[in-house]
Amino acid sequence: MPTSTSLGPDSLLRRMFSPTGRTDPYPWYAQLRECAPVHRTATGTYVFSRYADAASIARDPAFAVKDAAWFDAHTPHWRSSAGMRLFGAAMLFCNGSDHLRVRKVMSAAFTPQRLHELEHLVRGITGQRLEALGRLAADGRCVDLHALLTLPLPLAVACTLTGVPAQDSGWVYELVQPLLALLDPYVDTRALERCDTAAAALRPYLSALLAERRRRPGDDLASQLARAQAAGRLTQDESEAALTLAMAAGFETTTVLLDHAISALMADPGQSAAVAEDPRAAAAAVEETLRHDPPVQLFTRIARRDTAVGDLPVKAGQEVLVLLAAAHRDPERFPEPDAFDLRRDTGQLLSFGGGAHYCLGAVLARMEARVILPALFRCFPGLRAAGPPQSNHRITMRGWTTLPVTLGP
Repeated sequence: MPTSTSLGPDSLLRRMFSPTGRTDPYPWYAQLRECAPVHRTATGTYVFSRYADAASIARDPAFAVKDAAWFDAHTPHWRSSAGMRLFGAAMLFCNGSDHLRVRKVMSAAFTPQRLHELEHLVRGITGQRLEALGRLAADGRCVDLHALLTLPLPLAVACTLTGVPAQDSGWVYELVQPLLALLDPYVDTRALERCDTAAAALRPYLSALLAERRRRPGDDLASQLARAQAAGRLTQDESEAALTLAMAAGFETTTVLLDHAISALMADPGQSAAVAEDPRAAAAAVEETLRHDPPVQLFTRIARRDTAVGDLPVKAGQEVLVLLAAAHRDPERFPEPDAFDLRRDTGQLLSFGGGAHYCLGAVLARMEARVILPALFRCFPGLRAAGPPQSNHRITMRGWTTLPVTLGP
Protein backbone atom coordinates (compact mmCIF):
# COMPACT_ATOMS: atom_id res chain seq x y z
CA MET A 1 0.00 0.00 0.00
CA PRO A 2 1.39 3.42 -0.88
CA THR A 3 2.33 5.66 2.02
CA SER A 4 3.43 8.85 0.30
CA THR A 5 3.02 10.86 -2.87
CA SER A 6 6.64 10.37 -3.93
CA LEU A 7 5.68 8.52 -7.14
CA GLY A 8 4.92 10.48 -10.27
CA PRO A 9 1.47 10.32 -11.95
CA ASP A 10 2.53 7.87 -14.67
CA SER A 11 4.04 5.55 -12.06
CA LEU A 12 0.87 5.76 -10.01
CA LEU A 13 -1.21 4.80 -13.04
CA ARG A 14 1.04 1.83 -13.75
CA ARG A 15 0.69 0.67 -10.14
CA MET A 16 -3.07 1.20 -10.30
CA PHE A 17 -3.44 -0.99 -13.40
CA SER A 18 -1.04 -3.69 -12.14
CA PRO A 19 -2.47 -7.01 -10.87
CA THR A 20 -1.89 -5.91 -7.26
CA GLY A 21 -3.32 -2.45 -7.89
CA ARG A 22 -6.49 -3.87 -9.45
CA THR A 23 -7.17 -5.75 -6.23
CA ASP A 24 -7.23 -2.48 -4.25
CA PRO A 25 -6.76 0.64 -6.39
CA TYR A 26 -8.10 3.11 -3.82
CA PRO A 27 -4.76 4.12 -2.22
CA TRP A 28 -3.40 4.83 -5.71
CA TYR A 29 -6.54 6.80 -6.64
CA ALA A 30 -6.03 8.95 -3.55
CA GLN A 31 -2.39 9.67 -4.36
CA LEU A 32 -3.15 10.53 -7.97
CA ARG A 33 -6.03 12.80 -6.99
CA GLU A 34 -3.74 14.58 -4.52
CA CYS A 35 -0.69 15.08 -6.73
CA ALA A 36 -2.23 15.27 -10.23
CA PRO A 37 -6.05 15.48 -10.27
CA VAL A 38 -5.76 16.28 -13.97
CA HIS A 39 -2.91 14.45 -15.65
CA ARG A 40 -1.88 14.12 -19.28
CA THR A 41 -0.23 10.79 -20.01
CA ALA A 42 2.62 10.18 -22.44
CA THR A 43 0.04 9.06 -25.04
CA GLY A 44 -1.85 12.34 -24.69
CA THR A 45 -4.87 11.06 -22.72
CA TYR A 46 -6.16 13.32 -19.96
CA VAL A 47 -6.89 11.47 -16.69
CA PHE A 48 -9.39 13.03 -14.27
CA SER A 49 -9.93 11.94 -10.66
CA ARG A 50 -11.98 14.74 -9.02
CA TYR A 51 -15.76 14.56 -8.66
CA ALA A 52 -16.50 17.93 -10.24
CA ASP A 53 -14.52 17.06 -13.37
CA ALA A 54 -16.02 13.57 -13.58
CA ALA A 55 -19.57 14.91 -13.30
CA SER A 56 -18.91 17.54 -15.94
CA ILE A 57 -17.60 14.99 -18.45
CA ALA A 58 -20.27 12.36 -17.74
CA ARG A 59 -23.12 14.79 -18.41
CA ASP A 60 -21.65 16.98 -21.14
CA PRO A 61 -22.89 16.17 -24.68
CA ALA A 62 -19.61 17.56 -25.97
CA PHE A 63 -18.09 14.20 -25.04
CA ALA A 64 -18.84 10.99 -26.94
CA VAL A 65 -18.02 7.32 -26.47
CA LYS A 66 -15.54 5.53 -28.69
CA ASP A 67 -17.50 4.21 -31.68
CA ALA A 68 -16.81 2.24 -34.85
CA ALA A 69 -15.47 5.30 -36.66
CA TRP A 70 -13.06 6.00 -33.81
CA PHE A 71 -11.87 2.38 -33.72
CA ASP A 72 -11.41 2.38 -37.51
CA ALA A 73 -9.13 5.41 -37.20
CA HIS A 74 -7.21 4.38 -34.08
CA THR A 75 -7.44 0.58 -33.82
CA PRO A 76 -7.83 -0.58 -37.43
CA HIS A 77 -7.35 -4.28 -36.56
CA TRP A 78 -10.47 -4.33 -34.40
CA ARG A 79 -12.76 -5.74 -37.10
CA SER A 80 -10.57 -8.85 -37.34
CA SER A 81 -11.26 -9.59 -33.66
CA ALA A 82 -14.46 -11.62 -33.11
CA GLY A 83 -14.78 -10.26 -29.58
CA MET A 84 -14.30 -6.60 -30.47
CA ARG A 85 -16.59 -6.92 -33.48
CA LEU A 86 -19.38 -8.42 -31.34
CA PHE A 87 -19.12 -5.89 -28.51
CA GLY A 88 -18.35 -3.00 -30.87
CA ALA A 89 -21.89 -3.01 -32.25
CA ALA A 90 -23.42 -2.52 -28.76
CA MET A 91 -24.99 0.83 -27.88
CA LEU A 92 -22.21 1.23 -25.32
CA PHE A 93 -20.04 2.07 -28.35
CA CYS A 94 -22.58 4.10 -30.37
CA ASN A 95 -23.25 7.81 -30.55
CA GLY A 96 -25.99 10.07 -31.87
CA SER A 97 -28.84 8.61 -33.89
CA ASP A 98 -27.40 5.07 -33.86
CA HIS A 99 -27.29 5.12 -30.07
CA LEU A 100 -30.83 6.48 -29.79
CA ARG A 101 -32.17 3.92 -32.24
CA VAL A 102 -30.71 0.93 -30.38
CA ARG A 103 -31.53 2.39 -26.96
CA LYS A 104 -35.18 2.88 -27.92
CA VAL A 105 -35.53 -0.81 -28.77
CA MET A 106 -33.74 -1.97 -25.61
CA SER A 107 -35.73 0.34 -23.33
CA ALA A 108 -38.89 -1.60 -24.20
CA ALA A 109 -37.55 -4.42 -22.00
CA PHE A 110 -37.35 -2.10 -18.95
CA THR A 111 -40.95 -0.90 -18.61
CA PRO A 112 -42.40 -0.38 -15.11
CA GLN A 113 -44.63 -3.42 -15.62
CA ARG A 114 -41.67 -5.59 -16.59
CA LEU A 115 -39.62 -4.36 -13.64
CA HIS A 116 -42.55 -5.12 -11.33
CA GLU A 117 -42.64 -8.69 -12.66
CA LEU A 118 -38.89 -9.03 -12.20
CA GLU A 119 -39.17 -7.85 -8.59
CA HIS A 120 -41.52 -10.76 -7.87
CA LEU A 121 -38.94 -13.06 -9.46
CA VAL A 122 -36.13 -11.57 -7.34
CA ARG A 123 -38.12 -12.01 -4.13
CA GLY A 124 -38.96 -15.61 -4.99
CA ILE A 125 -35.40 -16.62 -5.88
CA THR A 126 -34.03 -14.76 -2.84
CA GLY A 127 -36.29 -16.78 -0.55
CA GLN A 128 -35.24 -20.05 -2.18
CA ARG A 129 -31.54 -19.22 -2.02
CA LEU A 130 -31.67 -18.06 1.61
CA GLU A 131 -33.57 -21.20 2.61
CA ALA A 132 -30.85 -23.31 0.99
CA LEU A 133 -28.16 -21.28 2.77
CA GLY A 134 -29.98 -21.76 6.05
CA ARG A 135 -29.43 -25.50 5.80
CA LEU A 136 -25.69 -24.81 5.76
CA ALA A 137 -25.71 -22.44 8.74
CA ALA A 138 -26.06 -24.96 11.55
CA ASP A 139 -22.52 -26.35 11.49
CA GLY A 140 -20.82 -22.95 11.07
CA ARG A 141 -19.09 -23.95 7.88
CA CYS A 142 -17.46 -21.43 5.53
CA VAL A 143 -19.42 -20.92 2.32
CA ASP A 144 -18.85 -18.91 -0.85
CA LEU A 145 -21.67 -16.38 -0.94
CA HIS A 146 -20.65 -15.27 -4.42
CA ALA A 147 -21.20 -18.76 -5.84
CA LEU A 148 -24.36 -19.45 -3.82
CA LEU A 149 -26.20 -16.11 -3.94
CA THR A 150 -24.70 -12.94 -5.38
CA LEU A 151 -23.88 -14.41 -8.81
CA PRO A 152 -26.65 -16.96 -9.52
CA LEU A 153 -29.49 -14.67 -8.52
CA PRO A 154 -28.62 -11.72 -10.84
CA LEU A 155 -27.73 -14.25 -13.55
CA ALA A 156 -31.21 -15.79 -13.32
CA VAL A 157 -32.77 -12.32 -13.56
CA ALA A 158 -30.60 -11.41 -16.56
CA CYS A 159 -31.61 -14.62 -18.34
CA THR A 160 -35.30 -13.91 -17.72
CA LEU A 161 -34.89 -10.34 -18.93
CA THR A 162 -33.07 -11.28 -22.12
CA GLY A 163 -34.86 -14.53 -22.91
CA VAL A 164 -31.92 -16.89 -22.43
CA PRO A 165 -33.33 -20.25 -21.21
CA ALA A 166 -32.41 -21.09 -17.63
CA GLN A 167 -30.71 -24.32 -18.67
CA ASP A 168 -28.30 -22.31 -20.85
CA SER A 169 -27.38 -19.75 -18.19
CA GLY A 170 -24.13 -21.36 -17.01
CA TRP A 171 -22.80 -21.85 -20.52
CA VAL A 172 -23.72 -18.32 -21.61
CA TYR A 173 -22.17 -16.89 -18.43
CA GLU A 174 -18.86 -18.62 -19.16
CA LEU A 175 -18.80 -17.09 -22.66
CA VAL A 176 -19.88 -13.58 -21.67
CA GLN A 177 -17.31 -13.31 -18.84
CA PRO A 178 -14.19 -13.06 -21.06
CA LEU A 179 -15.79 -10.26 -23.10
CA LEU A 180 -15.84 -7.98 -20.06
CA ALA A 181 -12.07 -7.59 -20.41
CA LEU A 182 -12.77 -5.43 -23.48
CA LEU A 183 -14.07 -2.71 -21.16
CA ASP A 184 -10.63 -2.27 -19.58
CA PRO A 185 -8.33 0.46 -20.96
CA TYR A 186 -5.61 -2.09 -21.72
CA VAL A 187 -6.31 -5.62 -22.98
CA ASP A 188 -3.37 -7.99 -23.36
CA THR A 189 -3.02 -10.51 -26.17
CA ARG A 190 -4.08 -13.53 -24.10
CA ALA A 191 -7.22 -11.78 -22.85
CA LEU A 192 -8.11 -10.75 -26.41
CA GLU A 193 -7.65 -14.34 -27.59
CA ARG A 194 -10.06 -15.53 -24.89
CA CYS A 195 -12.55 -12.85 -25.97
CA ASP A 196 -12.34 -13.96 -29.60
CA THR A 197 -12.81 -17.63 -28.71
CA ALA A 198 -15.84 -16.80 -26.54
CA ALA A 199 -17.42 -14.54 -29.17
CA ALA A 200 -16.97 -17.15 -31.90
CA ALA A 201 -18.87 -19.68 -29.77
CA LEU A 202 -21.51 -17.21 -28.57
CA ARG A 203 -22.61 -15.67 -31.88
CA PRO A 204 -24.24 -18.79 -33.40
CA TYR A 205 -26.18 -19.25 -30.15
CA LEU A 206 -27.40 -15.64 -30.18
CA SER A 207 -28.37 -15.91 -33.84
CA ALA A 208 -30.39 -19.07 -33.14
CA LEU A 209 -32.08 -17.47 -30.10
CA LEU A 210 -33.15 -14.43 -32.16
CA ALA A 211 -34.44 -16.69 -34.93
CA GLU A 212 -36.45 -18.68 -32.37
CA ARG A 213 -37.98 -15.47 -30.97
CA ARG A 214 -38.99 -14.38 -34.46
CA ARG A 215 -40.96 -17.61 -34.76
CA ARG A 216 -42.28 -17.64 -31.18
CA PRO A 217 -42.00 -14.18 -29.59
CA GLY A 218 -42.37 -13.56 -25.87
CA ASP A 219 -42.05 -10.59 -23.52
CA ASP A 220 -38.25 -10.69 -23.27
CA LEU A 221 -35.49 -8.56 -24.79
CA ALA A 222 -34.61 -11.14 -27.45
CA SER A 223 -38.19 -10.89 -28.75
CA GLN A 224 -38.01 -7.08 -28.78
CA LEU A 225 -34.77 -7.23 -30.72
CA ALA A 226 -36.08 -9.84 -33.15
CA ARG A 227 -39.13 -7.70 -33.92
CA ALA A 228 -36.98 -4.61 -34.44
CA GLN A 229 -34.63 -6.53 -36.71
CA ALA A 230 -37.54 -7.88 -38.78
CA ALA A 231 -38.83 -4.31 -39.15
CA GLY A 232 -35.43 -3.11 -40.38
CA ARG A 233 -34.71 -0.99 -37.30
CA LEU A 234 -31.70 -3.07 -36.18
CA THR A 235 -29.04 -5.12 -37.92
CA GLN A 236 -28.15 -8.68 -36.98
CA ASP A 237 -24.87 -7.45 -35.46
CA GLU A 238 -26.68 -4.83 -33.37
CA SER A 239 -29.22 -7.38 -32.09
CA GLU A 240 -26.53 -9.87 -31.07
CA ALA A 241 -24.45 -7.13 -29.43
CA ALA A 242 -27.50 -5.83 -27.54
CA LEU A 243 -28.18 -9.29 -26.11
CA THR A 244 -24.53 -9.68 -25.09
CA LEU A 245 -24.43 -6.28 -23.40
CA ALA A 246 -27.71 -6.89 -21.56
CA MET A 247 -26.46 -10.23 -20.24
CA ALA A 248 -23.07 -8.84 -19.20
CA ALA A 249 -24.42 -5.69 -17.57
CA GLY A 250 -27.46 -7.52 -16.20
CA PHE A 251 -25.56 -9.91 -13.97
CA GLU A 252 -22.07 -8.45 -13.52
CA THR A 253 -23.01 -4.96 -12.31
CA THR A 254 -25.51 -6.30 -9.78
CA THR A 255 -23.21 -9.09 -8.60
CA VAL A 256 -20.37 -6.63 -7.93
CA LEU A 257 -22.77 -4.24 -6.19
CA LEU A 258 -24.03 -7.02 -3.91
CA ASP A 259 -20.56 -8.38 -3.12
CA HIS A 260 -19.23 -4.95 -2.20
CA ALA A 261 -22.30 -4.00 -0.15
CA ILE A 262 -22.27 -7.26 1.81
CA SER A 263 -18.56 -6.93 2.55
CA ALA A 264 -18.94 -3.39 3.85
CA LEU A 265 -21.95 -4.28 5.99
CA MET A 266 -20.33 -7.41 7.46
CA ALA A 267 -17.57 -5.16 8.79
CA ASP A 268 -20.10 -3.07 10.75
CA PRO A 269 -22.75 -5.09 12.62
CA GLY A 270 -24.59 -1.93 13.63
CA GLN A 271 -25.14 -0.87 10.04
CA SER A 272 -26.01 -4.40 8.88
CA ALA A 273 -28.65 -4.60 11.65
CA ALA A 274 -30.12 -1.30 10.45
CA VAL A 275 -30.33 -2.64 6.90
CA ALA A 276 -32.15 -5.75 8.13
CA GLU A 277 -34.73 -3.68 9.99
CA ASP A 278 -35.30 -0.52 7.96
CA PRO A 279 -36.00 -0.28 4.20
CA ARG A 280 -34.59 3.25 4.23
CA ALA A 281 -31.28 1.94 5.58
CA ALA A 282 -31.27 -0.77 2.90
CA ALA A 283 -31.76 1.86 0.20
CA ALA A 284 -29.01 3.98 1.78
CA ALA A 285 -26.68 0.97 1.78
CA VAL A 286 -27.19 0.53 -1.95
CA GLU A 287 -26.40 4.18 -2.66
CA GLU A 288 -23.41 4.26 -0.33
CA THR A 289 -21.99 1.14 -1.99
CA LEU A 290 -22.42 2.77 -5.40
CA ARG A 291 -20.33 5.64 -4.07
CA HIS A 292 -17.85 3.82 -1.86
CA ASP A 293 -16.97 0.95 -4.23
CA PRO A 294 -18.90 1.25 -7.51
CA PRO A 295 -19.21 -1.69 -9.94
CA VAL A 296 -17.84 0.45 -12.79
CA GLN A 297 -14.61 2.15 -11.75
CA LEU A 298 -13.78 4.26 -14.81
CA PHE A 299 -14.87 5.31 -18.29
CA THR A 300 -13.38 6.94 -21.37
CA ARG A 301 -14.78 9.65 -23.61
CA ILE A 302 -13.71 11.53 -26.75
CA ALA A 303 -14.31 15.27 -27.17
CA ARG A 304 -16.68 15.87 -30.12
CA ARG A 305 -15.60 19.49 -30.39
CA ASP A 306 -13.38 22.02 -28.67
CA THR A 307 -14.65 22.32 -25.09
CA ALA A 308 -13.39 22.66 -21.54
CA VAL A 309 -13.41 20.75 -18.26
CA GLY A 310 -13.24 23.32 -15.51
CA ASP A 311 -10.42 25.65 -16.57
CA LEU A 312 -8.77 23.08 -18.83
CA PRO A 313 -9.29 23.53 -22.59
CA VAL A 314 -9.96 20.21 -24.34
CA LYS A 315 -9.63 20.03 -28.12
CA ALA A 316 -11.86 18.05 -30.47
CA GLY A 317 -10.71 14.44 -30.72
CA GLN A 318 -9.01 14.50 -27.32
CA GLU A 319 -9.39 11.28 -25.29
CA VAL A 320 -10.19 11.56 -21.59
CA LEU A 321 -10.14 8.84 -18.92
CA VAL A 322 -12.37 9.44 -15.90
CA LEU A 323 -11.51 7.55 -12.71
CA LEU A 324 -15.06 7.35 -11.44
CA ALA A 325 -14.24 5.45 -8.26
CA ALA A 326 -11.59 8.05 -7.38
CA ALA A 327 -14.11 10.84 -7.97
CA HIS A 328 -16.58 9.17 -5.61
CA ARG A 329 -13.98 9.37 -2.85
CA ASP A 330 -13.07 13.00 -3.49
CA PRO A 331 -12.95 14.63 -0.03
CA GLU A 332 -14.01 17.94 -1.54
CA ARG A 333 -17.36 16.33 -2.38
CA PHE A 334 -17.65 13.55 0.23
CA PRO A 335 -16.26 14.22 3.74
CA GLU A 336 -14.41 11.22 5.20
CA PRO A 337 -14.73 9.50 1.83
CA ASP A 338 -13.13 6.18 2.81
CA ALA A 339 -15.76 5.55 5.50
CA PHE A 340 -18.86 3.51 4.63
CA ASP A 341 -21.67 5.53 6.25
CA LEU A 342 -25.40 4.92 5.78
CA ARG A 343 -26.14 8.42 7.10
CA ARG A 344 -24.30 10.03 4.21
CA ASP A 345 -26.15 12.18 1.69
CA THR A 346 -24.68 10.71 -1.50
CA GLY A 347 -26.46 13.19 -3.78
CA GLN A 348 -26.08 12.68 -7.51
CA LEU A 349 -23.83 9.70 -8.06
CA LEU A 350 -22.15 8.85 -11.36
CA SER A 351 -22.10 5.08 -10.82
CA PHE A 352 -24.45 4.39 -13.74
CA GLY A 353 -23.04 7.10 -15.98
CA GLY A 354 -24.75 10.28 -17.03
CA GLY A 355 -26.31 12.04 -19.98
CA ALA A 356 -27.29 10.03 -23.05
CA HIS A 357 -25.43 6.94 -21.87
CA TYR A 358 -27.07 6.64 -18.45
CA CYS A 359 -27.44 2.90 -17.77
CA LEU A 360 -30.85 1.45 -18.70
CA GLY A 361 -30.49 -1.22 -16.03
CA ALA A 362 -29.84 1.13 -13.11
CA VAL A 363 -33.36 0.77 -11.69
CA LEU A 364 -33.18 -3.02 -11.98
CA ALA A 365 -29.78 -3.28 -10.24
CA ARG A 366 -30.91 -1.02 -7.39
CA MET A 367 -34.14 -3.00 -6.98
CA GLU A 368 -32.33 -6.32 -6.76
CA ALA A 369 -29.94 -5.02 -4.12
CA ARG A 370 -32.73 -3.40 -2.07
CA VAL A 371 -34.56 -6.74 -1.97
CA ILE A 372 -31.60 -9.04 -1.33
CA LEU A 373 -29.58 -7.11 1.28
CA PRO A 374 -32.21 -6.76 4.03
CA ALA A 375 -33.44 -10.32 3.47
CA LEU A 376 -29.90 -11.67 3.79
CA PHE A 377 -29.08 -9.85 7.03
CA ARG A 378 -32.47 -10.67 8.55
CA CYS A 379 -31.81 -14.37 7.94
CA PHE A 380 -28.17 -14.26 8.98
CA PRO A 381 -27.51 -11.43 11.47
CA GLY A 382 -24.23 -13.13 12.39
CA LEU A 383 -22.93 -13.12 8.80
CA ARG A 384 -19.17 -12.51 8.85
CA ALA A 385 -16.26 -12.59 6.41
CA ALA A 386 -14.26 -15.82 6.50
CA GLY A 387 -11.28 -14.64 4.51
CA PRO A 388 -10.37 -12.23 1.71
CA PRO A 389 -12.39 -12.43 -1.51
CA GLN A 390 -10.60 -13.39 -4.72
CA SER A 391 -10.18 -10.62 -7.30
CA ASN A 392 -11.43 -10.91 -10.88
CA HIS A 393 -8.31 -8.91 -11.91
CA ARG A 394 -10.31 -6.39 -13.94
CA ILE A 395 -10.14 -2.65 -13.41
CA THR A 396 -13.24 -1.24 -15.15
CA MET A 397 -15.73 -3.75 -13.69
CA ARG A 398 -13.59 -4.55 -10.67
CA GLY A 399 -15.09 -7.28 -8.54
CA TRP A 400 -14.54 -10.69 -7.03
CA THR A 401 -14.87 -14.31 -7.99
CA THR A 402 -15.36 -15.55 -4.41
CA LEU A 403 -16.88 -14.14 -1.21
CA PRO A 404 -16.07 -16.53 1.67
CA VAL A 405 -18.32 -16.08 4.73
CA THR A 406 -19.58 -17.83 7.82
CA LEU A 407 -23.33 -17.56 8.20
CA GLY A 408 -23.37 -17.36 11.98
CA PRO A 409 -26.05 -18.62 14.37
